[in-house]
Amino acid sequence: MSSRITTSLKLQRKIEAEIFSRKYLSGDRLPSERDIMRKEQVGRSTVREAYRSLRQKGLVDIRPGGGAFVREIDSANVGDTLADLIRHRGVSVRHLQEFREAVESRCAAHAAERATRAQKDHLKKLIDQMEIRFRSHGPGDLHLYKMELNLHTQLARFSGNPMFEWFTATFEKNADSFSRILARQTGKSEEALEDWRHLIEALYKNEVTRAATIIRSHIFRFGRILENAEPLKPNPNIQEKDNP
Repeated sequence: MSSRITTSLKLQRKIEAEIFSRKYLSGDRLPSERDIMRKEQVGRSTVREAYRSLRQKGLVDIRPGGGAFVREIDSANVGDTLADLIRHRGVSVRHLQEFREAVESRCAAHAAERATRAQKDHLKKLIDQMEIRFRSHGPGDLHLYKMELNLHTQLARFSGNPMFEWFTATFEKNADSFSRILARQTGKSEEALEDWRHLIEALYKNEVTRAATIIRSHIFRFGRILENAEPLKPNPNIQEKDNP
């Protein structure tokens, strides 16, 4: 049983990689069960299990009697596939970083223009809580970086554009591995806090260009850390519990 599941998972990941590398495009029909069985030397149940998993992830539609077809990746399923896109190199860390720089710099600019005083006060409160967490737990705290990701989502919310909020919330939900990498860069927590202190100051002063520049620089620097990071290894100094 476990052997069949392992084979199915390998097949699933192979098809995912082919979808993300654009071998199969939206609307394309995937190979039939019979063709895959012959090509991959696997049983029918293995193929069906792989296709079921792909359907559950929102990557394919299975039509009775018609086969499996590639779905368009949309807002309903992109959150679940973000990690897969990166793993299969359909999207690199640098691609993601560049996109975040463009989107979140606009978030910051719009927030400087549109956010209410109450919203800015709320963001400052979250920054203060993050600083308290840092002072009490020190660097290398995983929860600290999850708090920081939430700041990005709140900033996007205060931009007044729900699409910005959707993207940053999606990234936050799928960034656990990134948080763990950053938590190992124990000298960077203070830098992140300093960026947010400068940003909230710019928001209070309605400094649109400065706010955009601060967040763009912040994402660029930390994106470089992710891009050059070593594979994750156990680190006894990292507090893996994400509870306050």
